[in-house]
Amino acid sequence: MADKQMMGEVLVELGLIDEHRLRHALEVSKKEKLKLGEMLIRLGYISEDQVLDILRNLTGVMTLNMKAWTIKRHAQVMLPPERMREMKAIPLDANNKRAAVAFADPFNYKVVESIKVLINRNVTPVFASLAQVDDILAHLDNVGYGIRNLPLIDVERSVMSMHALDINATAVLSLLDEQGCTGLHISSGTTPAIRMGGRFKRCNLPIITETIMDKILKEILSEQDFETLKQKKEVECFYVKSGHGRYRLNIYLQKGGEITIAAKKLVEVIPSVASLGLPAMITSLLDRRGLLLVSSARGQGKDTSIAALINHINNTQSCNIITFEDPIDYIHHHRLSNVNQREIGHDTDKNLPEVFDKVIKLDPDVLVITNLKDMFMMDTAVRAAHKGILVIAGMNALDVFSSIEQFMSSLSSDYMRGLFSHSILAAYSQRLIWSKTHKKMVSAWEGLLATPRIQKYIRDDKVYYIKGQAPSLRGEYFPIEESIAEAIKANRIDYESVINETWVNPDALKVLLER
Repeated sequence: MADKQMMGEVLVELGLIDEHRLRHALEVSKKEKLKLGEMLIRLGYISEDQVLDILRNLTGVMTLNMKAWTIKRHAQVMLPPERMREMKAIPLDANNKRAAVAFADPFNYKVVESIKVLINRNVTPVFASLAQVDDILAHLDNVGYGIRNLPLIDVERSVMSMHALDINATAVLSLLDEQGCTGLHISSGTTPAIRMGGRFKRCNLPIITETIMDKILKEILSEQDFETLKQKKEVECFYVKSGHGRYRLNIYLQKGGEITIAAKKLVEVIPSVASLGLPAMITSLLDRRGLLLVSSARGQGKDTSIAALINHINNTQSCNIITFEDPIDYIHHHRLSNVNQREIGHDTDKNLPEVFDKVIKLDPDVLVITNLKDMFMMDTAVRAAHKGILVIAGMNALDVFSSIEQFMSSLSSDYMRGLFSHSILAAYSQRLIWSKTHKKMVSAWEGLLATPRIQKYIRDDKVYYIKGQAPSLRGEYFPIEESIAEAIKANRIDYESVINETWVNPDALKVLLER
């Protein structure tokens, strides 16, 4: 604490921070178990460069210069990446006797001595921020270790470019513009986080204080939404910022009153079925009549795929499309078809069983229910399909088998289950895999065509038999390993990205890759 107070005194004396912010930074750093300098950066009170300059003057230890220094190729492989990440330390250069090593905490004697033993050299410590260490390791993860010298100026920085006072809703929501970002999480008392390539990643921005959160809420919430949040402790709404985009926001209370925001940027341009890699197995059924099940785990692209299917029909067929969405993520414009989008709860009555009981009277050629959740929704989907309507129904399920079993178990009667077995056209399920090469998500899919043989299995409640007979069902059942093997051969993803996933059969994948 004495060192923190000494550094704090210097900061106050230089006029870089006032006493109120210093006290706040000291309290939060103690709570979060971080050094004062790191906490000042995270809070956005002073810049990374300012913190490192002060630490160099106070301690006499060199500080890492991201604009001028280079990490030598041989130094990059002196420690395994996981040890560098664990110790928050990176070798920069070395000869036979001594190595320069960047440390987030060069005064941690245990870490310094451990590195001396591991690299069998004396160490010259260099002060670095946690953000510098994390950014360098993230860069090396992408380009590879020990391949070439790394000028640190080439490292993409995550360090904040804004002061805490500059943070507003627009600035924070702009994090969703980063390529591969699919979600944003903002919680009081910590820094914003994004979901990148399916992984939760903390951003190096100022901590969101109650004052900052209040400022964000005033910008994004209407009076009505704010009242709903106060009364129901949560609200789902949309925020539109001219020149930036349209956002879906889920705002809720936690820990007795602290606010958390989950945000997603809604894409204005609807992707084509070709750009998503949707297979002919599913697109060839769009001029048929019956039930098409589309499923994925949460956040794995189900809604985007359904939007692409609707868009394909809209551009190629003349028909009346009616959707029930919760909420509306993509806006469709009338082209060859009419696309009438109804958001559940906003464009419909609250009495949903009554709403869905009247669906057939709306005269749809295509009925879309993006998220089947209740028995009356599933009964409606089956009745509509049985009456000669193309029904595209979305579900949260891990694979085609669990989607069919989940659907059947939710139907109201054996009679409805019998209709379902006759009405189903196909079940399609997908997963998204992060491609390190192309820096985007790539879809892997599994499909089941409802041929008479498959329909009989479903009618007899023997869905689980199908996967066991997969080798004899070519052209009817398409295992997910087939699409993965195709993506690997086309260099869209690499083998290492999927081989350790629990939902991949490594033996089946190996056979398919050897074909």
